[in-house]
Amino acid sequence: MNFFIVFLISFFLILFLPYFYRYLKLKNPKNIIKPPHGNFAKLKNGNLFYEEHKSEKPIGQKVVLVHGFSTPSIVWKGIIPFLTSKGFDVIAYDHYGRGYSARPKVDYTKDFYISTLAELLKYLNIETKVHLVGYSMGGPIVGYFAGKFSSKVASINLIAPAGYMGETNTSSRLIFKILSLRFISHYISIVFPSLMYGGNSSIKLSSNHDSNHVSQEELNSIYKEQMQYEGFTRALLSTAKNFNLFDTKEMYQELGKLNLKVSVIWGTADEIVPINGLNSLKRDIPNITFKIIDDGYHDITYVLPTIVGNFLKDQLVKFSLDE
Repeated sequence: MNFFIVFLISFFLILFLPYFYRYLKLKNPKNIIKPPHGNFAKLKNGNLFYEEHKSEKPIGQKVVLVHGFSTPSIVWKGIIPFLTSKGFDVIAYDHYGRGYSARPKVDYTKDFYISTLAELLKYLNIETKVHLVGYSMGGPIVGYFAGKFSSKVASINLIAPAGYMGETNTSSRLIFKILSLRFISHYISIVFPSLMYGGNSSIKLSSNHDSNHVSQEELNSIYKEQMQYEGFTRALLSTAKNFNLFDTKEMYQELGKLNLKVSVIWGTADEIVPINGLNSLKRDIPNITFKIIDDGYHDITYVLPTIVGNFLKDQLVKFSLDE
């Protein structure tokens, strides 16, 4: 009996001491400090961090960059110069729960992400059509947004878009369901915030080398900073629970009926959203323009920004001339 009591005490100490230690170290997200290179949009769910990049020779068209599941807007650093060089004004922002944005205690559903993007555009007084670029989870977000607000969209441009994983990721879906259980998700969000870390770079694995890539050191620095504040992992787990990122095929099919200009770029070695989803995407959006990067992993946005940036630049120029 004494052994059993000692075992129980030891078990709970092992379980809860790290929890209280981490909990006491976490900073209040209300104290997130805005960096000098961006701004806060004061929206209904709290401050949303965004950056505006003005072209020196503006053509009067705007591009809005929508990042993916966990890596914030730093992913666009190497791509933005390619777009501004062609006259596009660019806006990049951090989703709630990531980067420098607030961590509201809400359900992170697709409607939440859509309404946040709509609210940001309204806050910035953007009334003209915008070109949307969605990376990974950003793909379904801009796709759903276009389905609801097609009159506000000039083009949709996808980078390794989520939504075609289907049954190929049943193990991942099961893991997400387990992690989303209330006690487990709360415990993990405090004790293991880095569990959802998505910024490991494939630079050393890639057969391509890009001098414009975002370094692993910079990615690590950004992640370390955003994980200091409570709500990062909570937001990710809520997204996994409330936003079906594995199967958004129906949305893409509806997008294909809207006759919008659409492009996609994808890597053959993508380990997160396998490129075999491209075949389905081409069937669902018959007029889509596409480019395949040999040996490109899921992180092509920040590991191979020259290839991706040139592709996006060319597509946006073409789409602009077609209007």
